[in-house]
Amino acid sequence: MQAWQFWRESTRHFFQHWGSYVTLVFITNLVISYLAVPAFTWLTAALLKWQHVPYVSYTNIAAITLKHPLAIIGLLLILLAVVTLIYWQFAYLLLGITNIRTGRPDSTRALLSDTVRSIAGASPSTFLFFIGYFIVIIPFGSELFTTPLLNKAKIPAFIISYLMENPVWTVLLGIFYVAAAYLGIRLIAVLPLMMIDHYHSREAIRLSWQQTRRNFWNYFSKIIVTLALVSAAVFVIYAALYIGQVLFDKTSFGLVAATVNLFLMEVITEFIVCYATVLFMMVILSSHEAHRRTPLSLFSFREPAKTKFRTRLLITSGLVVISAALVGFNLIYLNGLAMSKPLTIAHRGVDNGNGVQNTIPAMVKTSKERPDYVEMDVRMTKDHQFVVMHDANLKALANIKKSVSKLTLKQLTQITVTENGYQAKIPSFNHYLNTAIAHHQKLLIEIKTGGADTKDLPERFYRQFGSRIMANHEQVHTLSYKIMNRLKKEHPQLFVSYIMPYNLTFPQTRANAYTMESTTLNDTFIDQAAHEHKKVYAWDIDTITNLDQMMFMGVNGVITNNLSLIQQEIKDNTDHPSYANLLLTFMNDLSLETQTQ
Repeated sequence: MQAWQFWRESTRHFFQHWGSYVTLVFITNLVISYLAVPAFTWLTAALLKWQHVPYVSYTNIAAITLKHPLAIIGLLLILLAVVTLIYWQFAYLLLGITNIRTGRPDSTRALLSDTVRSIAGASPSTFLFFIGYFIVIIPFGSELFTTPLLNKAKIPAFIISYLMENPVWTVLLGIFYVAAAYLGIRLIAVLPLMMIDHYHSREAIRLSWQQTRRNFWNYFSKIIVTLALVSAAVFVIYAALYIGQVLFDKTSFGLVAATVNLFLMEVITEFIVCYATVLFMMVILSSHEAHRRTPLSLFSFREPAKTKFRTRLLITSGLVVISAALVGFNLIYLNGLAMSKPLTIAHRGVDNGNGVQNTIPAMVKTSKERPDYVEMDVRMTKDHQFVVMHDANLKALANIKKSVSKLTLKQLTQITVTENGYQAKIPSFNHYLNTAIAHHQKLLIEIKTGGADTKDLPERFYRQFGSRIMANHEQVHTLSYKIMNRLKKEHPQLFVSYIMPYNLTFPQTRANAYTMESTTLNDTFIDQAAHEHKKVYAWDIDTITNLDQMMFMGVNGVITNNLSLIQQEIKDNTDHPSYANLLLTFMNDLSLETQTQ
């Protein structure tokens, strides 16, 4: 079946039975979002508290394994439960959509029993394949199939950015994406063969590989056409609502129209998520039809009229109840009460490449734009002094193949670094701090670790700079748990944030704040931080889309490479914005939420 014809027939069938499909997908996501995710979050936190593990990161996983083996066993069991639930969700959606397409011969209870039997009969190899398959298709499948649990498995944006800066890694990453797309489509029939027909994974792989040998472009085009048309529909709907609100803003009905438009936007977005999920599943089921005795396309698809009425009444009633809450939120948002006004923090002391990172001329220039803080990095030198430098070596900025830890402070401060068409000397932290104080610019100081570090690094740092840092209300953050913990233990009045590159669970530490990479940051983490009177700084926030999402979540600060852009967007969002602009901001947030729900 050609891609266009497939989309047209699948869409027609979806709208004929939209009540059943929306109920299936929406309630499944609702149960997982508001029951399963909180349960797993609570279990993980309770396990770590029981085992006295303050946090989990790649920096301490070895230590946890050696000192807290029960914590590792518990985390693995929770991971197994998460994978099982994702497997169940996928199987339930596949079986549920198949059931609707065949006229709903089975009840919801029977479907649940079938999915439980599918899990019980699955071999370890089936689960291993399931995990591997989703690792492969995550870069693509998440655009059409979203699950609150599966979307926790994300590669942080800073890792992708780092890889993209290296030509070799860029090529390898491109090869990976091409290979992932190819394998994902060649194995597209494996999951329904395992979940519906109970094939062993090895046999399912063989049959899928055989079926897709001459149909690769057929399935690929179905996915691309579906994705393109869904994206186009979202764009047209959002554009119409925005343009309409621009016109209403000129009348006395602006607030009423904005409240209605926001409600429509929320409902339509959720409806489109359900629609895209169903069509993605139908693409998978179309690959499975070749192995059925009677293809689904030959069924009459007659859903009982009473069942159709009942499901549409259920979903409509649910929307009425939800709409009351949404209208209340919309009024709060439209009156400017639902977004935080975060601190602006200039990453490495620059704004959009206006100088060399971590140098005094760049910091002085950036300070004129009045960021709340300038974020910068310090390292210990060979003679146990502190220099301002991000990288552990000088290759990138000075084209010198030497490590910072192998040179003295005097040697380092004589070196010229080059970036963005600018040149400057590497500064000592003492000089940098004094200059910042003279320009009334507060700092967020990141303490890096390296080969020259002494055991008493926190004490040396505070002894040299503590009085000035406290007097001028500077802040400190670090990726090292030991440094953060010792600074807070010995100097409780010092503001120290702990840097976390990944959000697995909320940590229990002495830190005043958490500097979190934005990819896996969510409102649950921020709400927990607020409950414990801790701040959350998000990094790197360089686009207005990401900023809008962070403001909705309620972060306390954003670390950015594009300071002026971010400052202007914060001003636009908080300084009496028009209702049309608020709609546009909300659209940005919704476009990200549909990928992370």
